[in-house]
Amino acid sequence: MFTIPVDDLINSYDGDSKIFSFDGEIFDGFYEDLTFLKPLLFTIKLIVIEDGIHGIFTNFSTEVSYENKKTRISIPEFERIWKTQVDPLDGDDINLINTKNMTIDLKDVIREEIIMAFHAENL
Repeated sequence: MFTIPVDDLINSYDGDSKIFSFDGEIFDGFYEDLTFLKPLLFTIKLIVIEDGIHGIFTNFSTEVSYENKKTRISIPEFERIWKTQVDPLDGDDINLINTKNMTIDLKDVIREEIIMAFHAENL
């Protein structure tokens, strides 16, 4: 559901970019621990960097039930990086590009951001 092909971007020049938008329902069970009560909305701009893809998420919003609490999630902007190879000495939060089929998967990133926003709202 959240797998994006990036082969054309990877084969392009540094700084090239594409924008994708998502506005849709997330079915129950997609995430084991999250239930979506409203559609998930976001835009992501993917930008080619020297050794991967830089993703900038904007206008990320939904409403979820997590740990038996309903919470509205609204994140103006956050960023992630996907690389073709990960340097074990790099302390950044780096995700891998699936080099077999040249895709990136947003599923784990989306879950992480929702859970962090949930905890920020429910301190």
